Amino acid sequence: MNSVSHVPPGSDPVEEAIERSRRVCGQVDDDLGILVTPLHDHALRSHRADPRGGPLTGVTLGVKDVIFESSAPASAQSDVRLAEWPEEQPEATAVSRLKEAGAVVVGKTATMEYALGVQDGSGRGPVSRNPWMTDRWAGGSSSGSGSGVLTGCFDAALATDTTGSLRIPAAYTGTTGLKATRGRVPTTGTYPLAPSLDAVGPVAGSIDLCARLLQVMAGPDDTDPVAPDVEAGDYLSALTADVSGLRVGVDHLTAYADGGVDPAQPAVFERALKDLDTLGMRRSAVEVPGYQLLNVVGNVIMLAEAHEIHHDALVRDWARYGRGARWVFTAGESISSRDYLRAQRLRATLSQQVQALFDHVDLLITPTCHLGAPRLDGMHPLDPSTYLASMHTTAWSVTGHPVAVVPAGFTGDGLPLSLSIVGPYWREDRVVAAAAAFQRLTDHHRQRPAALSLATQENR
Repeated sequence: MNSVSHVPPGSDPVEEAIERSRRVCGQVDDDLGILVTPLHDHALRSHRADPRGGPLTGVTLGVKDVIFESSAPASAQSDVRLAEWPEEQPEATAVSRLKEAGAVVVGKTATMEYALGVQDGSGRGPVSRNPWMTDRWAGGSSSGSGSGVLTGCFDAALATDTTGSLRIPAAYTGTTGLKATRGRVPTTGTYPLAPSLDAVGPVAGSIDLCARLLQVMAGPDDTDPVAPDVEAGDYLSALTADVSGLRVGVDHLTAYADGGVDPAQPAVFERALKDLDTLGMRRSAVEVPGYQLLNVVGNVIMLAEAHEIHHDALVRDWARYGRGARWVFTAGESISSRDYLRAQRLRATLSQQVQALFDHVDLLITPTCHLGAPRLDGMHPLDPSTYLASMHTTAWSVTGHPVAVVPAGFTGDGLPLSLSIVGPYWREDRVVAAAAAFQRLTDHHRQRPAALSLATQENR
């Protein structure tokens, strides 16, 4: 970790926040593989040279290592440079907006190589581990984001999400993630994985902080052709909005839990639904139209677009990619232009059908995953079924709907389980309102592993 003189207590709340982050990262990072590049020294120097005030003053932030930030290169945790991306890149719009609002970047966080594949040690950088059980995966590809937030290494993280890369780590680590409507947060300044699916969003300890971050990041961006000219909603007022009377559609998605269902998951999910009843929401059973096909469509689009981006680099630098990244990026070679165009047409049709659900319900609730985090030694880089089965995130990347992932309880062996709260297009405020009400009623999001030292918890 970086070494600088410690800031005297009481001297400056921002400097104290940076030093608190440094202390916690120093205690947990070696075991958990959270940071690719610590930036505490740089954060202190930048704050002293140009103190910034704003709604996020003193919030410490980890930034996923596929997102460009001015104080450190974005390595994408890879030894391969994409030739079409020059070394020097403008800072990501989302990062700049957060820093202008007072947030302090304290490190670049671990990911899977170019946000895909498996952290199996064959690539560059740390293998992230789950704070609840260090032999388990922290989720991906924003692995370091979830672990870093849970442990208090930083208050929040800026992550990317293509088919679940933000939401899966939030679910597996018991943190809160928020993926807005596609285009709501500009993706300018991030390495693309699949440009027609990619999104940027926050991971934090609660929906309150996610909403505060979204309030700053959201909005049009002239440099991002995907970001529409739609102004941000009022996410802060949504945090205290009355949710009684909201119509909630529930799909258990059990038929699609191909990897199995944890024995505790049905009861955890049912308890969460009863909590929604207590809040005055009116629920009914629904079925997500074309759910299985949405997952197929998402995989076809993601693999085809990722392969196109990495094709030349794979030919040039095959051996420098990790095994998992090589396998997944190359898989797109088998997808024809007809397959891809048909998938995009199906995407449009299915997205309209899902949006039509919201003519009858205000929100949709599903499990995020039917299982807790898998064991790292059981994840085979050449067989995604060993870690992707029973996850339920891809569909909402295909349709582009806003989703909050909130902790809901635990498996029998003590691993987090979570809910996905899905809303209609551009209604992040409604998603935030429901998630905030749920977190006011429950304390799942406040739970931390007993193995975290008292000193670490006191530093949070």
